[in-house]
Amino acid sequence: MPGFLGRHEYQIDAKGRVSLPSAFRRAVSAYPMVLLQWQDTHLDLFPQETWAEIRKNLLTHKRARGDKGAYVRRFTGRAVEVEPDKHGRIRIPPLLRQGVGLEDSVAFVGALDRIELWPPKRFEEHLREVDEDDDEFAAQIFG
Repeated sequence: MPGFLGRHEYQIDAKGRVSLPSAFRRAVSAYPMVLLQWQDTHLDLFPQETWAEIRKNLLTHKRARGDKGAYVRRFTGRAVEVEPDKHGRIRIPPLLRQGVGLEDSVAFVGALDRIELWPPKRFEEHLREVDEDDDEFAAQIFG
């Protein structure tokens, strides 16, 4: 699987449903997927295979660091399983939409092993942020 690539912008309907881009639906081998917020800027939509790895990591680290139970609960308590309906739409619960400021549209961004859901304006702002070591990082990746 080449992973999730590209950016697609779709409207969110009054019930909080949005069409999952067909390219992303085709890239997923199994449903449901897990949608959650673990950063302030956007939501992450994890396919089952990626979520299985993250879940394993969470359990390992939670057991090793008993003081991190509250941290894990903060985002797993708001995590939901989603599966496209017969029209290819997923529902984004109000709590998650409010948590990142999603209103009438969403930018789906392919992030290799997951799909990020951003408020479009915030994503554009994010792209303009430049880290001083970006060129060095790019050279390490692309040669």
